[in-house]
Amino acid sequence: MKPVRPRGMRDLMTIQGISGRSVPDTREQIVAEQARLEHERTRLRRELAMWEDNGRKTATRLQAVEDRMTLLRRTIEPLIEPEPARPAARSTEPEPSTTWHEVVLEY
Repeated sequence: MKPVRPRGMRDLMTIQGISGRSVPDTREQIVAEQARLEHERTRLRRELAMWEDNGRKTATRLQAVEDRMTLLRRTIEPLIEPEPARPAARSTEPEPSTTWHEVVLEY
């Protein structure tokens, strides 16, 4: 069987993720494991706070982009000309459009 390689930091084993660990027998082992678990808990809390902070920043930036898009949409609506009425008989060639209906935004 081919060994599974971790694809990223999320796939690496941590103190919590190591399976098959037995309960420590001596007081020293228990204290050492408690210290490792305290460290792991602190690391996970720090990581969670970072994720939550990044989530708030992303939500704020997303709202700013949506507000800007709404403003642009309101600004462009009066500038768009209504389509002229088309005759009943259509020609086989497509008619070149003088109005536009979309804007390509690149960032």
